[in-house]
Amino acid sequence: MPTRTFWLISLSGLAPFLVCLVIAYGSPEGSAPHDAAVRAFLVYAALTLSFLGGARWGAELTRAPNAPNLWRMVAAAVPSVVGLAALLPQTPFKVALGLLMLSGGIQLAWDVSASRAGLLPPWN
Repeated sequence: MPTRTFWLISLSGLAPFLVCLVIAYGSPEGSAPHDAAVRAFLVYAALTLSFLGGARWGAELTRAPNAPNLWRMVAAAVPSVVGLAALLPQTPFKVALGLLMLSGGIQLAWDVSASRAGLLPPWN
């Protein structure tokens, strides 16, 4: 797949975040559209983290199918658990948002580091 196509597909994954932000900021706080946009933002962030964790799981199994690194496998499962914790009804919005942002930042740093170490394909 050409690099440009890959980046276009990857960046299109930001569209739901942007749409949710526009709706949330364009609607009165507490209104149905505002609340739905905020909830959709959190759910999409949790799903994205889960997807990234699954990709890391697959990358590790591809790297070493007969002897995957246990810690990398555990770390790959963590984003799904964090996403679930953020979506629990009793989790306050700011805590959920913080968990998702922190986990996303950690995932990004891990991906960049792993790419530089040759454990993931290079970012072009």
